[in-house]
Parts: sequence; C-alpha cells; structure tokens
Amino acid sequence: MPVPDPHPPASPLARRFAERAPLRARRERHLRLGLRLAAAFLALLALAMPLFLLASARVTPDWAAHVLPLLVGSLKAALYAIVVAVPLGLGAAIWCARFAPPAWRALLKPLFELFEAVPAVVLGLIAALLLAPWLLQHVLSLLVFVALLVPLLIASGFLWQRFAPATWQQRCAGYEVALSLLPLLALATVSVSIGPALATTAWAALLQPLTPWNGLVVGLMLGLAVMPTVFSLAEDALFAVPAELALGAQALGATRWQALWRLLLPVAAPGVVAALLLGFSRALGETMIVLMASGNTPLTGISPLTGLRSIAANLALEAPQAVPGSAGYGLLLLSALLLFCICLLLNLLAEQVRGRLRRRVAGL
Repeated sequence: MPVPDPHPPASPLARRFAERAPLRARRERHLRLGLRLAAAFLALLALAMPLFLLASARVTPDWAAHVLPLLVGSLKAALYAIVVAVPLGLGAAIWCARFAPPAWRALLKPLFELFEAVPAVVLGLIAALLLAPWLLQHVLSLLVFVALLVPLLIASGFLWQRFAPATWQQRCAGYEVALSLLPLLALATVSVSIGPALATTAWAALLQPLTPWNGLVVGLMLGLAVMPTVFSLAEDALFAVPAELALGAQALGATRWQALWRLLLPVAAPGVVAALLLGFSRALGETMIVLMASGNTPLTGISPLTGLRSIAANLALEAPQAVPGSAGYGLLLLSALLLFCICLLLNLLAEQVRGRLRRRVAGL
C-alpha cells in the first residue's frame, strides 16, 4: 500500500502567494513608515501654532486692560449662545432619541445636522440685517414669549393628559410635538400683539436695547448655530443607552418621564455634558456672527442688551492692520493664545467625558 506524501506539492495559487510574500511585507513596511511620517507631520503642525503664539505673544504692563474685556466678551457671547442652544438642542435630542417615531427621527436628525453646514457668515448677515432691527422694536414681545413659553407647554401637556380621550392619546403617541405647534403660534401672536402696548409703560425703557447690535442678537443667532452640535452629540449619547433600561423601568410602573429623568439621563450624562462643553467651545471661537451682530464694543457689563467684542472678532478686525513686532501685534497673539488654550482644554475635557460615557454604556 503506497504511503501518502506528507508534503504534497503546493498548488499554483499557494506558490504564487509564497512568491509575493516578500513584496507584500516590503509594501507593508513602507506603508507603516509613511503613516508614521504623516502622523509626525500632523503632530508638528499641531504644535507649530501654539509654539508660534507662545514665542510671539507679548505681555505688556497694560495687557489686562486690552485682553480681559475681549475675554469677557467671548465668554458672554458663548454663555448667551449656550442659554439658547441647550433648551433647543437638548430638548430636540431627548425627543428624537426616546419619543419620536422612527420615521420622524430618520427625517429630523439629518435636517438638524444639515443646519450645521450653513455658513456662519450667512447667519451673521441675517442677524445684522433682519434680526437686529426686528428685536430693537419687539424685544418686549420676545420677553413675553419666553416668560410664558414654559407655563404654556406645561399647561398644554397637563390638559392633554387629563382631558384628551385615551384613544386620541394612543393614536397621537410620539406626535405630541406637532400638537404643540398650535399653542406656540397662538402665544407668538399674543406676544407680538401686546408687546407694543407694554412699550408705553414706565419700566419698558429699562428693557430697550441701546443699540440694534447687542449680546441678545448674538446669543439668539449664535445659539442657533451651536444648537446642531449640542443636538447631535446629546442625541447620540441618549440613543446609545440600551432601550431595555427604559422598557424595564416602565414595566415596573415608571412613566416615560420618570424613566428618562431618573434612569436614561444619568446614564447618558457624560455624553450630554460633553455636548455642552463642545457647544461652548464652538461658540467661544465663533467669529463672523459675533463680528457682524455684536456692535464690537468692548463692554464688560453682564447685560445682554449692550454690545460686546470677542477675541475672535477682534482678531478678524485688527490682525490685517497689525504691524509685526509692535506691542499691538504681541497683544493680538497673546489673546489668540489664550483663546486657543481655553478651546483646547474644553475639547480635551469633553473627550475625556465622552470616554467615560463609552465605558459606562459598554458595561451595561
């Protein structure tokens, strides 16, 4: 009986594979070398900008008088924007992630993210030419609308839960936001109607902006620009939480609101905090909206009815006229270095917080 050969001849495909193995190994070594060189080049570029700013910045005896009002203006603009962006972005994220029907989520999520692609200069132009003159005449109407918005939504939800038939509530589950459009339109109409009447009162003069271009205009438009960032990150964080947690809580008797407030939001809190930090960083470095809608007056008051001047807007205004080597040139670079460091720290902190969310969700 013939003994089978323990080493049968290799097939043509195997021989070809073995012949090309050294060539593949050489290509992989070249590829790894190229990737390392590219990473080193990118790291060098990332370090070049702060090193240049650090080497060229100049700290003069009166640097605080020049830089601190600009820093206060940047923080004011970012704070006003976050006050607008968080209720809109976080509220939309909660609804899309946990309450919206799948068809609505598939439609609205890309629309919110597409809004982030709108150029900031377009938003700044709208703020300067349309929003600022309108707010100068109707700021009291806006204040009335904001003051009555939350009570109206709470009252509408209470009346719907209390008096709407059960069949209507089941049929409209997930579409409650569409039902709230009618009360919102009614509130907007009432606010615009009573705003001019309130303007004749004695205390109304305290709420009138001194200039059409002020922190309120910047906060509204910059908040709309930052809202997609807050929405996208917060929605991803909430959607990453397993749905079984909410379903289990509801099976034990919790309402959807209780499951959201006491279970889902605490689990997704790191992602939500990261969304706020990145939104604040985005607003802090915004240039065109602040440049076109703020009035560029370096005032340090906290009132949103006065103008402001941010570091980014000041760089855009004065950098083309700065003389290299002068004191003003050094102060511009000092303010740029300060803005760079603050945004870098916010982004690093946000990434650390997002990593905590990933570890928390992976452990569920």
